[in-house]
This record gives sequence, C-alpha cells and structure tokens, in this order.
Amino acid sequence: MHVISTSKKTVLSDFADLETKSEYVHQNAEPTDFQFNGQRRVFVEVDKMAGLAVMRIKEKDGKTPEIQRVRKLTIDNAFCVACAKQSLEEIAVGQSGCVKLYNFRTAQLIHRFPADPQRSTVLYMDYNNTDEYIAAVRDGGDISILGTKTKQKTNTFTIDGDSTLVRFHPSKRFHLSIASYKGAVTVYDVQGMRKIFHASEAHSAPCRDISMCTSQPALLVSVGYDCKINIFDIRRNRAQASTDRLTYSHPLSTVALSECGTYLCAGNLKGELIAYDMRSTKAPLAVRSVHDAAVTRVAFVPVPSGDDQQNGSLNSSENATGLATEAPRVERAPSDELRKSIAANLLSTQNQLTSLGYGVSTPTIVRRDSFCEFLDAQGPRAVDRMSTRLGASYRDSFDWETLNRKPQPYETANRQSLCPPVASGASSVDNSVNSSTTESLQQTLSGPLKDRSNISGDGKLMKIAETDELCEEQSANISVARAQEAAATKRIPRRLTQK
Repeated sequence: MHVISTSKKTVLSDFADLETKSEYVHQNAEPTDFQFNGQRRVFVEVDKMAGLAVMRIKEKDGKTPEIQRVRKLTIDNAFCVACAKQSLEEIAVGQSGCVKLYNFRTAQLIHRFPADPQRSTVLYMDYNNTDEYIAAVRDGGDISILGTKTKQKTNTFTIDGDSTLVRFHPSKRFHLSIASYKGAVTVYDVQGMRKIFHASEAHSAPCRDISMCTSQPALLVSVGYDCKINIFDIRRNRAQASTDRLTYSHPLSTVALSECGTYLCAGNLKGELIAYDMRSTKAPLAVRSVHDAAVTRVAFVPVPSGDDQQNGSLNSSENATGLATEAPRVERAPSDELRKSIAANLLSTQNQLTSLGYGVSTPTIVRRDSFCEFLDAQGPRAVDRMSTRLGASYRDSFDWETLNRKPQPYETANRQSLCPPVASGASSVDNSVNSSTTESLQQTLSGPLKDRSNISGDGKLMKIAETDELCEEQSANISVARAQEAAATKRIPRRLTQK
C-alpha cells in the first residue's frame, strides 16, 4: 500500500515505513494540489502558476513504481481541480467565478457553468460517487451544487460563511462533508437540505482537511491547525471518546483514510507524514520528514484488483474497526508484518465491497421460508412434483414416469376384480361392488393423474362402449339375483301350508 503526497514536489511513499519510492520535482517549485481519478491510478495536479498536469503511477514487473507525467494542460487561472469518480477522462476545473468541465485526454471543453455574480474564487470541488453532482465551495463560504446531467446549478447554501473544503461521501450520493475555517465539521444532506452531523467545536483552529471511506460509512476523520486528529462517528452526532482525539506536536494540514478504514496518514506544516493504525493510536506507526515545506495533500493510492490477492489466506477479520465498541489494542508491528496486515485488510475490504454491490456483482443466495421447506419435505410426492416453490423451472402437472411405467400383475388383478362373478349372491355382489367402488375411488384420489391425450378418438369411443356394457352387465346380474331372492321368499309359506 502506497501514499501520494504533494508540496513543492510529488512523492510516492510506502505506507508501512513511509519510505520514499519515487518523487517528481516541479520546475517552478510551487505548492501543488491533486485528486485521484476514481477508476484508474491516474491523478491530476493543479498549479496556480503552471496549470494542470496529468500524472500516473507506472509499475513494472519486479520494479519499484514511479511517478510519471502523462500530459500537461495549460489552463489559465486554475485554482482547483476535481476528477470524476465514474468517468475515465472527465475533470472539473475551478477558476475565478466559474467552473468548467474538460476531457483531460483531448483537452476539449465539455461545458462551462455560468459565472458567479461576485466572481469569487472556487477554493475546492468534488464529484459525488455517481458523477451526477459537483460540490464547489467559493471564497465567500457559499457552497454550490452543480448538476453534470442537467448542466445547471441546482442549489446554493451557506453553513457558517467560512467553509473552505467539501468532500462527497464515497458511497452515499447526497452526503457532503464540509470543513470550516472556524474549526467546525459538518455532514450535510444536499437532497434533504438538512444537517446530518455537526460539530461546531471540532477544532479550536481552522479545520484543514476531512476524510471518509466506503467500508465504514459512519467514520469521519478531520485534522486542523490545532494539532488535533478527530475521529467521529456521524451516527452519534458527537465526537468519540477522548482517546480517539489524537494530538500531534505540529499543526496538521491534510489527512487520508485507507480503503479498509483501518489506517490513516496525515501531513503537517513541517513537511512530515504520520502513519497511524486506528486500532492502536497510542503512538504512530511511522513518522518521516518527506517534504521541505507544508504538505498540501495526501491520499492513498487506489489498490488494483489483483495486487491484494497475494496474501488472501490471512485473517480477514483484522479490518473490523468497531465504532460502537472499543477497538482492540495491538502492539506496534515491524514493517513486514504491517505490510501483511495491510494486504489482509484490503483483501477483506474488497470482498465486503463486492458483496455490497460496489464491485463485481456476485450471485446472491435465495433464502426460503423454513416453514415452506418443512412442508416440501413432509408433503406427498405428487405435491412435490407440482410445487412451484422448489425451483424457477416450470414443472408439468402430469406424472410422466407413471405413464411410461408398465402395469404390474397385481394391478391387473385389481382391475379385473371390479367385475364380480355372476353366480355369487346378492350380498356378495353388493359387498364386492362397494369394496371395488371404494378401492377405485381411493386409487382415483391418491393415484397420479393419467394422461389420455395420446388415445385416438375411436379408442376413446371403444372404451366408453366397454364401460357401458360393463355397467349394464352388472345391473342385469344384480336384478337377476334380487328376483331369485324374492321368488325364494314367496315359496317358503307354501311349503309350510302343505306340511
């Protein structure tokens, strides 16, 4: 994991020990500000005297990464720059009184927003996570929300008249964090036009920078000239415990949170970089003098998708920094162990972001109701075959397995037993008819459905005629049996009379 910091020169440092890996010296030796592109390891620097410069971090196999300048854009009177989070080539340039959109690859002007009547200078700008809006803070403290789709100014508001820096939340499209020269820190909902979080006394001196991360949306860190590093939980609307308010020996000018939300890097007016592990804030991980002047801006280099897979077997639970509970304290680790911990944290963070939808989408597991699962397990097979809850594919209501199965001998005997013998008595006929009728009814209710769509019309007529003949034969047998019984009953009294 690396960090980029700018002052009179741009320096690439290793976060584990803040060792300088590469540096780019500016010819005019003026302080520069920059912002990373959201999709690539490309950042755009702004210099009030020389214009804009498109920079990149070039990595070669087995070699130390280095900073290279890709393109130089000559734009007069440029005070600040903002890079789009989703678009690969769009930037916004803040000038005296107006904001312009450019394509930094072709240097083509995309759009120019109307100038402010007061012609106040744009101090800082930032895109939201969907590139739909740009927040621009001006010299007078007014904050304007510009729509990139509508190409119009949608809203202008003022928090305290001394706002100097604005940053959109990296995952919440309408949450805007604001730093004030009076030391206040605010999180504002630009859609609902209300304050979500406000700490009017966060710093006793000007607040110079704020930072948030995607993996822990409620975490906010701010630094100021009062030598304080404040860690806020914006859900509580107040600062955390006093142990999370860090104090350093020199005024701080910039701060950045890592993607996993576990590490932070701050810069001060002396030109030093300070690395902290937020799980153990008693002492910094490393302190190194990198610049000869005040650090203008610091940021973590975006981690490519493949670089953090080398330590995938490490424990992924190290990235959990609890805000509601006290974080565990760990001992200061050597540089090698710290690099392994950083890689593990970034790997687990990427997996969490992927599951939340910020990365490549993964197939979700459909959760079913436990009661439905119980019914499906206990129900009959016929219901199981006709159930539509068991899968997305359509299931036919006919039991094709039974249709294709050959009848067994006992089934043929049962079908033939429906017709009782003619010589049996009336009671046996009634019992056999009732029993056969009951058995046939049970088979009809419990047995699977039969498909007769394949039988021709003549076959169906023959089956109907056979059924009618069977019913007539059964009726004739029953009537003959009843007539014999009646005749026998009439002959009994005559025999008694003759005797």
